[in-house]
Amino acid sequence: MWTKLDCYPCFLKQALSALKRSNLSEEKKIEIIRKSAEYISTLSPTESPAYNTYLTFKKIYEMADLKDPYYEEKKHYNNLALKLYDTLKNIVETSKDPLYTAIKVAIAGNIIDLGILDISKLNLREYIKDIINTPLAIDHYHYFKQELEETDEILYLLDNAGEIVFDRILIEELSKTKNIISVVNEYPIINDAILEDAIEVGLNKYSKVITTGSGSVGKPPELGSKEYQDIFCNAKLIISKGQANYEGLEGRGYNIFFLLKAKCEIVAKNLDVNEGDSVFLYEKANQKRL
Repeated sequence: MWTKLDCYPCFLKQALSALKRSNLSEEKKIEIIRKSAEYISTLSPTESPAYNTYLTFKKIYEMADLKDPYYEEKKHYNNLALKLYDTLKNIVETSKDPLYTAIKVAIAGNIIDLGILDISKLNLREYIKDIINTPLAIDHYHYFKQELEETDEILYLLDNAGEIVFDRILIEELSKTKNIISVVNEYPIINDAILEDAIEVGLNKYSKVITTGSGSVGKPPELGSKEYQDIFCNAKLIISKGQANYEGLEGRGYNIFFLLKAKCEIVAKNLDVNEGDSVFLYEKANQKRL
């Protein structure tokens, strides 16, 4: 997926999001945001929005000397989501099809995105109920069941802190019959989960957790370590969580299922769904779109 016109102001908005979480003076923030605007103007439209977002945050972190400005918020949403764990687990276990319901629960967690959305006033419990009771705009569960019969191992690309508790629900279901390798970032960027977050929410109890070896937005293999590249390229089945992973991996010929909320008009249009829709999309190896 390539960067579109409307992505550029979004990059600037995300840069501002990071700066607001710094302790810099107002004058210094203005200086950096002006430099950021100049830098964003050089970003290539033939790169994915996720890659350009990564470059934007990387530049902001360097100029503002930021290490992990979203740290406290990541902890907050990990704790908040863990408080919902028993409720989420019960929803899945009492449903007619626990695996399918766990998929919808995982997608519901994709709302926890501090780079794009302000979710501070969101009632997560009500939101989760709405997601579970609403049909998926793209629903390739049938293909997923077929693909599960062909492999014993799944590579699961995780997204944000807090959200990974919702993923844990799905990973628990999958781990009953499959070996799961969960992937988090090596270094902090936005509110993306790192190894500390995965251990904090107990993902290591149900899957092997590895890192990309980098701090990219999205987890394309070329931005990761040699170890991650080898694991990724040898994976027979991949679950890709979140919008950034979709932006960077769609149409590239992997055997991959995308779980996400279409959180912006550009991504929704690329998926041919409405903004806000929930999606479970299958792209077969070497085939762009069903």
